[in-house]
Amino acid sequence: MSFEPLKDTLDKTFKRGPIKATVLALAVEKECKKILPKELEAKMISFRQGRLLIATTSSSRAQELYLQSREIAKKINEGLGKKAVEEIRYRIRDTRK
Repeated sequence: MSFEPLKDTLDKTFKRGPIKATVLALAVEKECKKILPKELEAKMISFRQGRLLIATTSSSRAQELYLQSREIAKKINEGLGKKAVEEIRYRIRDTRK
């Protein structure tokens, strides 16, 4: 009897059912924390069906992020190893909480 590595078993489990979207959102959040510029005070709010929602503290910071949207999406997708982020939207709100 041979055993399968736990990582392989978990990967198969997470690729099925409703937990798949949650696991993907957590992976996107992890990549966002690495990629989003700290000086723009940006924070991921949500990720659903390829749409990433990012909050920042001012409209000028949102504009700066908008100008970097393609590069941000590209880096996140490269970090994940697949095209998960298709669209990025921005909201103005206090992210310092």
